[in-house]
Amino acid sequence: MWKALVVICIFGSPCQMFVEDPMKYYNTEDECKIVAEEKAESMIKTFTDFGYYVESQAHACQYVIEDNEV
Repeated sequence: MWKALVVICIFGSPCQMFVEDPMKYYNTEDECKIVAEEKAESMIKTFTDFGYYVESQAHACQYVIEDNEV
């Protein structure tokens, strides 16, 4: 299973990593990448709407090992 990660760097502040809350998991990496990109774009719009300058951003997906996998 995969989870989406978004990192946003605001001018004058340390970069911050975000995950979904509540955490959502995706069955494929492709599905997760689509969600991560949509989340990143939405968050960047929100930050800029509130007057923040977004220096950089990144989004990715992380594979999560389930308890029954070894």
